[in-house]
Amino acid sequence: LETVMAVAELFLERQFKVDAERTEALKTVGTRQEDLAARRRAVEVAERREDEWQAGIAEALKGTWLERGISVPGMGGVLDQLAELSKSLQDREAMQLRIEKMVADRDNFLVEVTAVAADAGEADDDEPEQLAIRLAQRLERAERMREAKASLVNDLQRLQDQREILDAEVSAHERRKNEVLSVFGVVTLADVVQRDELLRDRDRLRKTVAELEEQVFSELAVEGFEQARSILDGVDLDSIAIEKAEAEQRLRASDEAIQHQLIRQTRATDKLDAIGGDSAVARIDAERRTVLLEIEEKAVRYIELKLGIMSAGNALRVYRERHRSGMMERASDAFALMTRGQYSGLTTQPVKGGEVLIALQRDGQSKVADALSKGARFQLYLALRLAGYY
Repeated sequence: LETVMAVAELFLERQFKVDAERTEALKTVGTRQEDLAARRRAVEVAERREDEWQAGIAEALKGTWLERGISVPGMGGVLDQLAELSKSLQDREAMQLRIEKMVADRDNFLVEVTAVAADAGEADDDEPEQLAIRLAQRLERAERMREAKASLVNDLQRLQDQREILDAEVSAHERRKNEVLSVFGVVTLADVVQRDELLRDRDRLRKTVAELEEQVFSELAVEGFEQARSILDGVDLDSIAIEKAEAEQRLRASDEAIQHQLIRQTRATDKLDAIGGDSAVARIDAERRTVLLEIEEKAVRYIELKLGIMSAGNALRVYRERHRSGMMERASDAFALMTRGQYSGLTTQPVKGGEVLIALQRDGQSKVADALSKGARFQLYLALRLAGYY
């Protein structure tokens, strides 16, 4: 019984599975049938649309070389070519539009070129292209000329600025010149240079005179030049000249004595070196000391005489300069007048034992009186005599 029950349960279970599978299969069949019906309807719609499309194609191809018919595969190629043709037509329309615009631009360009040529005075007998080239070249030349003009304007402005600066400097120099001319009381700058040279000469002469005055009163051992001048005014020149000659003679004698003493000293030194160490050394040394004392005394006397001679010479020179300046000036003027300006004047130059008379030439050179020509010497003597009279 249990076996029968088990077999029955197994059978029932298998029957349930079969029923479930059958139910599922029935559902699947129903779904498939619905899909089949839908597809059949879609096929019918597609066939109907295909018929309509073919009818439209036949209507569209009526009257063309494709009216006789074309296969469906060939229709795809035709459609591709038609698509390319549509694109080419669009490109052609765009190109045509560009050509029309270019033609319009060319017409406008020709009109503008003609108008510009008329304004610029260019002859329009050539082609518009040649006319445009000529106008472009003319424009380029005009640009270069404009740049050159701008550069010239800048240079002109710079030169004007420099001229203003120079004018200001010239004005300042002119004011300074007028001030200098008014100070010197002359008319030209050459006169100013001459006045300046004269002032420099005056300053040098004043300095020289001051130095000579200082030298005179210092050598005469007085407090000022006025005292020295009063002393020199009371001096007898002849007696001073005699004293000078005597002092020079004594000075020469002192020089000779000093030389003799030096010779004696040298000989004594040689003898001292030649003798031995007896009592004669003391005697010779005593003689040497005596000779040295005599040399020292005579050297001091020589220096005193030399200084005295120098002082007397300087005093005589200063005295002569002061007392003969007027006579020399008159003689110089007379000599320059007699020689008609060939000689500008006279001066003196100290030499050993006195002074010599110098004639100054117009070119700056000078000649001693002995070197003058015979006629010039006669004129010089006449000028000196006239200066002595007046």
